[in-house]
Amino acid sequence: MTRICLLILVLPILSFAQTNFSFSNSAFEKLLKGDYEVSSLEKRRVIPDASLPTWLQSQLSPDSLSVYLQKIIAYNNRNTINDTITEPDKGIRGARKMISQYLSFWNSRSNSVIEQTEFSFDYPMCNKTRHTEIMGFVPGIGPNKNEIVILEAHLDSRCEDRCDILCMAEGAEDNGSGSAMMMELSRLLSLIELNRSLLIIWTTGEEQGLGGSRSFAVYCKNNGIKIKAVFNNDIVGGIECGKTSSPPSCPGPFQFDSTHLRIFSSGTTNSMHKNLARLSKVLFENNKNINSSVKLDVMINEDRTGRGSDHIPFRENGYTALRYTSSYEHGDGNPAQAGYEDRQHSTRDVLGKDLDGDGVLDSLYVNFNYLANNTFVNAVTACNAATNVNAIPQIVASSAGGKIIIDVQNPDNIAKTYLYCIRKITSVYYDTIIKSTDTHLEVTGFSTFQYYVSVLAEGEYGWMSMISNDVLVRVTNKTTNPIKNLDVVELIQNRPNPFDDFTMIPILVNDISKINTAYLNILDDNGKIVERIQLKLIEGMNEYILELPYKAFSEQYYYSLVINGKVMKTLKMQILNY
Repeated sequence: MTRICLLILVLPILSFAQTNFSFSNSAFEKLLKGDYEVSSLEKRRVIPDASLPTWLQSQLSPDSLSVYLQKIIAYNNRNTINDTITEPDKGIRGARKMISQYLSFWNSRSNSVIEQTEFSFDYPMCNKTRHTEIMGFVPGIGPNKNEIVILEAHLDSRCEDRCDILCMAEGAEDNGSGSAMMMELSRLLSLIELNRSLLIIWTTGEEQGLGGSRSFAVYCKNNGIKIKAVFNNDIVGGIECGKTSSPPSCPGPFQFDSTHLRIFSSGTTNSMHKNLARLSKVLFENNKNINSSVKLDVMINEDRTGRGSDHIPFRENGYTALRYTSSYEHGDGNPAQAGYEDRQHSTRDVLGKDLDGDGVLDSLYVNFNYLANNTFVNAVTACNAATNVNAIPQIVASSAGGKIIIDVQNPDNIAKTYLYCIRKITSVYYDTIIKSTDTHLEVTGFSTFQYYVSVLAEGEYGWMSMISNDVLVRVTNKTTNPIKNLDVVELIQNRPNPFDDFTMIPILVNDISKINTAYLNILDDNGKIVERIQLKLIEGMNEYILELPYKAFSEQYYYSLVINGKVMKTLKMQILNY
């Protein structure tokens, strides 16, 4: 029987014994809290806001990324526990030492500042408890210098056995690509002055349960560190699809995509994480100073099916976080399955192939132009988070006679324009974006449906505030009160549909007082119930994420909403790749 799991978007925070935190740089804790004098810092470049995206793009170097990645994979096995004090030039300890040398060099340049530290902590992983990761700090100079924007990628690698320190585990795509990106970002961002501070982290323990990011997120929460946003990068340089790539991903082997970048984040409606993901896409598509070929895809779920990465512990501890990852991946990271031939989590995750035996790689698995484009995405979205000072709009919205009416209630005197963002309740991203200098907007032309309305403020040079709360609006063709004679509850078509991994089922409750019991029945195409899920509904919009396992036994399923023992409505959902 096919098992279909319903995921409610409230996940428990697991308890882990992260203890004994320490920094090798005794001044680092003060830096994290903004406790420093700006006048004591080396003066850096002040790039005009309008020119900053172009400057960043012109300075990014695919060749530099290639050099960094080749140095990273030269350590052969960067397993989290391959970290021995008696062998400082080997394993992940050697890779940290190499990165530290680069950070020291960049900090020694004229007009450049990047302080570094090693962060150590106790967290049981494999047969080792004490672990260390390296980070670099670019101090902000503005009134919000005590707020931090984090850029991160895990430095550790693995092969088939996640605790094997002897195998060849270059981890070129996973996650040498992200680690090389962090080095290029350090080189560039240490040269410029921003309002907020930047923290660049090469995390450890990702492959053994996110131990490094869990520990640092807990440290930050325990010590009141203010984090504006977290941009996690995991597998950001490969463009080839494997046979087993984790959905939602790619169509199959020998397929390539060098133009799209996926953004994973938690939540759907009124989620700061999802809004940070949406903001990245809005920024790239609407800031006139950004010229990029990258197409950003906002994904419905927090990560790929059955997978996770270092953005999740920050979300669990109350910080806004997302993950960037390649559009296509070479494998689902499960080398234990029969016939696994893909590269991810195997000794095959190398930089490329030497086809003619001359010692030179002829075919590369990491596309450095693609990696450079994704590095640009990180640089610009981090600079936006570290620069913008516009207030988040507070809005009200309503509808009348097929028209949506929106008002910004806290006008921002430094905002030059507002972006009014409208999406159907079944859409992850906006269907309509309207730019206006007005704080009152009336929009026509919408079909009868339910919509979410959000607004963000844009400054003079295109930097954008965080997106406002989502306001639910029902558009009808009636000029009379649209609330009158509504059904107690409405079951809405799932989206996406068809789907092969996750889909969202919206349920709109108009009168919770009339609901005693609620269930969602999942039926196969013969009408047999294969899953019955009890629902805990609230008044207003309820959004449930339905997860499908890798294999389904039917091309289509049905879902029925049962209220007080009565089937209210049944809809069909289509399954891809069943």
